Amino acid sequence: MRTIQPILMLLILIISYGNWRLLVKWFPTWKSYISGIIYWLMTAVSWSLVGASWLLRPDTAFYYERIIPLVDLSFVWVIGQILLLLFFPILFALRKILHRVHSNEISKDNKGVADTSRRTFIQSILYAAPVLALGVSGAGVYSAEKEMVVRHFPLSFPGLDQDLKGFKIAQISDTHLGPFFTLDRLDEVIHLVIQEKPDMVVITGDLIDDLSLLVPAVEKFNQMDALIPYGIYFCWGNHEYFRDINRIRVELGKSKIHVLQNSNIPITVGTSTFYLLGVDYPWPQNVSEKDAIRQQFMKKAVENIPNGAFRVLLAHHPDFLFEGFAAKIPLTLSGHTHGGQVNFLGHSLLPVSYYYMRGLYQENDTYGYVNTGAGQWIPFRLGCPPEISIFTLENK
Repeated sequence: MRTIQPILMLLILIISYGNWRLLVKWFPTWKSYISGIIYWLMTAVSWSLVGASWLLRPDTAFYYERIIPLVDLSFVWVIGQILLLLFFPILFALRKILHRVHSNEISKDNKGVADTSRRTFIQSILYAAPVLALGVSGAGVYSAEKEMVVRHFPLSFPGLDQDLKGFKIAQISDTHLGPFFTLDRLDEVIHLVIQEKPDMVVITGDLIDDLSLLVPAVEKFNQMDALIPYGIYFCWGNHEYFRDINRIRVELGKSKIHVLQNSNIPITVGTSTFYLLGVDYPWPQNVSEKDAIRQQFMKKAVENIPNGAFRVLLAHHPDFLFEGFAAKIPLTLSGHTHGGQVNFLGHSLLPVSYYYMRGLYQENDTYGYVNTGAGQWIPFRLGCPPEISIFTLENK
């Protein structure tokens, strides 16, 4: 990922330069000296702050308390630049229409019947495009950094033991603790979860990106554990491997968080027992191996579980829903996709695609859920706010 970031920084400069050339060419007001100074000053400051947050990852309290808000504003400018570039094909088409309308007006004016309303309307759209791009960008950054949706899912299962009726599981996924998901933001999530009074909390991977926050974050979960009757459980995501899984493993091993790695644990509720399973993140050497690796992990995870026992599977990668449905596991919880993070009419606009992308899926009496994530490693969400999921078991 570190090799991608310098490329992204260069791409941002190229996009900024391209936008500037088109703005100057198409809009006379952008040709002024003052416009140029403001545009490139904003670009330089935003580019520097975004680059610092990606490449340097400062771990001081001053950075998180004072600089991160400025970084958020910088992302509004940078993402606005990207959106403006995407708008330009539409603007180009509108300019063509405007030229045609203007030609017709000249022709009609010679006959004394010119109507300039259409031209004025189209010109207004053209001039509003940069502001619209920044507006959409600001809304997306606000959604990522400030919103948090709590989704509730009462799920019915035939033959569910009476003692399990009403058992409540809270799922947190993809917090990506770091520049764009601070310890204060984690406090917000923990507070919202505690308000729901869950019996159990599960974390489905990608907990942390900035390891300087690892110890204080784990301590917050340790304090939370006293309020969760059946404990907190965790399965590995890909970002744990990106950062330092051995260091994370050591800290979690000293905590009250139970790590499930291709294993299971019995959970006794009254006179009933169900099994909580957790699988590792699958890392295939090539695409053809990915199904086999998931099946190997599942084979280990289900070992020694009695036939007919109620089971809940935790997996970071949503492809494990295939295994969950095939094994008739009543509930499989996953994350990883961020729900596409940027959605329009329910479809992701980013070049990511999974069979199970977002939300609740059902096959007969079994369910699978793909959490959209509480955090993100780029602070921008559109049509896909961060979330906490609450699942309540019911008897069908």
